[in-house]
Amino acid sequence: MARINDWRTFLPLEPKQRWVVYHSDTFEFIAILFALWQSKCIACLPSDICSDTIDRLAPNSAGFIGEFPDLEQAFLYPPSSMQCSPLVPLDREQTAIEVYTSGSTGTPKPILKTIAMIEDEIASVDQLWTIPKHATLISTVPHQHLFGLTFRLFWPLLTERKFLTKACTFTEDIFRQAQQLACYVLISTPSHLKRLNDQLDWTSVAGHCHQVISSAAPLARQDSLFAAELLGTPVHEIYGSSETGAIAWRTQSNNNEHWHLLPQIDMQIHQGRVHISGPYIEPKHAYLSDQIDISTSGSFRLLGRQDRIHKVEGKRLSLTKMEHEIEQTKWIRAARALVLARKRDEVVVVAELSEAGKQLRTHGSQKELVKCLKQALRSSFEAVLLPRRWRFLSSLPYNSQGKLSMDRLHSLFDNHEVKWPVELSRNTLDEHIQLVFYIPKELIYFEGHFDQHPILPGITQTHWAQHFGRKHFAIEGRFTGLEVIKFQHVIQPDTEVTLSLTYNSALKKLTFQYLSDKGVHSSGRICFA
Repeated sequence: MARINDWRTFLPLEPKQRWVVYHSDTFEFIAILFALWQSKCIACLPSDICSDTIDRLAPNSAGFIGEFPDLEQAFLYPPSSMQCSPLVPLDREQTAIEVYTSGSTGTPKPILKTIAMIEDEIASVDQLWTIPKHATLISTVPHQHLFGLTFRLFWPLLTERKFLTKACTFTEDIFRQAQQLACYVLISTPSHLKRLNDQLDWTSVAGHCHQVISSAAPLARQDSLFAAELLGTPVHEIYGSSETGAIAWRTQSNNNEHWHLLPQIDMQIHQGRVHISGPYIEPKHAYLSDQIDISTSGSFRLLGRQDRIHKVEGKRLSLTKMEHEIEQTKWIRAARALVLARKRDEVVVVAELSEAGKQLRTHGSQKELVKCLKQALRSSFEAVLLPRRWRFLSSLPYNSQGKLSMDRLHSLFDNHEVKWPVELSRNTLDEHIQLVFYIPKELIYFEGHFDQHPILPGITQTHWAQHFGRKHFAIEGRFTGLEVIKFQHVIQPDTEVTLSLTYNSALKKLTFQYLSDKGVHSSGRICFA
């Protein structure tokens, strides 16, 4: 209550204002929300602080609150007074937050949520599952996205349960918390759960995990069983959207892919479209974009989005069907198909390789892998619909919310003069950051650097390390030299590498490493003054 008062005193608030809020600390974040709500203001919650996002939100906002490094006028950290002021009960019909669709099918769209919608969704979830009183809720997902906001923050807050204010970035963070907590609930996503490190001694913390909840995308059954075995409890998946909130759940440990509606949610088919209703679902968001198959018991299976049908060269193409066919091959774990609007529409695919796929690519060639995949598709698709270009990754590029961004997928196929790698993911921990890059063959630095067998020049690698170091650590000193530089394995086109950066601010030295499944490609230190 004291911190809420600090923020209310610090901010120039007036009723009905819309403020953009972004803060990584959940405690400060919730204090900001209550400060805004007490003054009848709306909290606009973007999922990122990219310059394009800030430019898009600025015209209709009263200001920015929290961690906006590129905005000098943003309000950050009011002084602490430790003085409490009484809080006014909130009006249930008050508009509380503005969130956005993920952007996985286009430009993010705003969605308004009232206090009543927040409370009623939590009541429905808590009616199905209850967090034990002695449990602590931990999470790998940020509260800036609606799934994290609802399950990581609002659920424990409204049911008076403990929760960690910092997200668990790495598997080791989850394991460390599991060792310290007698009981915990884990809120996560498929992109985190399938990467749990099975080399850790999970048997030593067996029984600590009361429940695992996953959302953002359907979890592959093999990944669901993998995570359930390590954590010692079945994974409960949530189905919904930013527009509707949570509407259904499933557990795949029982060998069943069917989804079940949450309490108080009703589903019907109207003129071929799926209509849902419930106390926290607005009528304008009542129709789903997904096709479903409803069983006689009322449970249902997902059949893919209705809006993923495209016309290519006059032929009708279901991207969902193509992805399914590709994933049925032994070489691919997951795939995402796109249609690029060029002089001629192109079908392209971003695919996550299975172990068999990695073996074929390593011991055969990428050309042979593509040939095998196209052959597998010929029985279901006409030749004109077969993918023209492919990108093979060790993992699909999910963002921190566990979503696949259309912008990020499209950037893998950019035809412009390419000078930078494509960032697939990012993990940050204090003065250490790991950036996973895709190295496109279109990079200008490959030109002339060995025509038959192009490799990424060492000077480019050190240039990128300095660039991203300055970007993420705000290094302002001038470059003075390089230390202990080693180049051990070449970096070739169409590969995936991780750039690991650590900055020692006292010594003004940036340590970098480029790594992949082949080992360390290069390493060294960049010195500044």
